[in-house]
Amino acid sequence: MELVPVWFDSLGAKSMCVLVRTPDLALLIDPGAAIMQPGYPAPDELKLYYLALAQLALHRAAAAATHIAITHYHYDHFRPDMPGLYQGKTLWVKDPNRWINRSQWNRAREFFAVLAEIEGWTLAEVPPEAGDYPDPVESLPLAARTERRKDLLKKWRKRFTGLVRIWAKGPWIDETSFEGRVTYADGRTFRVGEATVRFTHPLFHGVEYAGPGWVLGVVVEHGRKKLLYSSDLQGPTIEDYAAWIVEERPDVLILDGPATYLLGPFQSKANLERALANCASAVREARAKLTVLDHHLVREPAFRQKAKGAFSAGAVTGAELMGLPPLTDRLARWRTEGELNRILELAASRTLDLELLDPSAYAL
Repeated sequence: MELVPVWFDSLGAKSMCVLVRTPDLALLIDPGAAIMQPGYPAPDELKLYYLALAQLALHRAAAAATHIAITHYHYDHFRPDMPGLYQGKTLWVKDPNRWINRSQWNRAREFFAVLAEIEGWTLAEVPPEAGDYPDPVESLPLAARTERRKDLLKKWRKRFTGLVRIWAKGPWIDETSFEGRVTYADGRTFRVGEATVRFTHPLFHGVEYAGPGWVLGVVVEHGRKKLLYSSDLQGPTIEDYAAWIVEERPDVLILDGPATYLLGPFQSKANLERALANCASAVREARAKLTVLDHHLVREPAFRQKAKGAFSAGAVTGAELMGLPPLTDRLARWRTEGELNRILELAASRTLDLELLDPSAYAL
């Protein structure tokens, strides 16, 4: 099994995309990319350049893929405006009908409408399936031991019950519309030749009852080798998810780190401290041969100091795996050395960091 890094936030655009290859399978996980937030310490011209470079990298990787996984419907994990990425592929996707928030419910429907048009499918709607939606926090016994504000949990639980009403009302997208090419992957296992791909049941995108909704983690196994892709657990913030990562004992761990840059209205100090502690323990105790720690964490310059527990345990950023310092480090150096204007000229001429479009494979 081989890992081909496609794009990570530490390269200058939001993404967490990898290609996993076995003799029977070429699985592209989360081909998405989005521009960095306004507070990211790069000129707008450079942000736009690296977003364009990331999109080129997605296209190259998709051309080599047989299967694509979409763990949730955020633009840094899928691109509905780039349907060519998905054309002709087998897709394993997050269920668009349940365990999903309002915005992703709508994004998924827009995406599948576009995909159906280019593939010639007739998109059908069906009434919702009957079923109960148990409170997901009840399945997190380790998190229950932490200091959590009961008033906030009660408030956030109302958000969950409101979403349940949407799922129960429908209509749902009929999975049979896709002629076997798109499968809802939540909690399912797929086998292609000697490769096994497991998707978790929906996990919170961050803290309990997280506003961004739910994601799917992915585990790929072949020949006694295992790769775990966390998706957006933001640390993980939740202790039970950190324990799951450790229990899996992956050879390669692709982990999204805590969103340190969101400290304030979108990230409490208490939950950020949880996420940083869980991140460090997951990296340290999983003992993966390779841990790539990236995504939310590297969206501000001081990330390495804030997550020193995880990096001292051996984690590297996606940029470092691809042979470069993170862009935040390079920006600081360029400014100190008076090189930034020259770098912007290279970006304008489309000659900066083109080697990122041809990454080396990492053999597990």
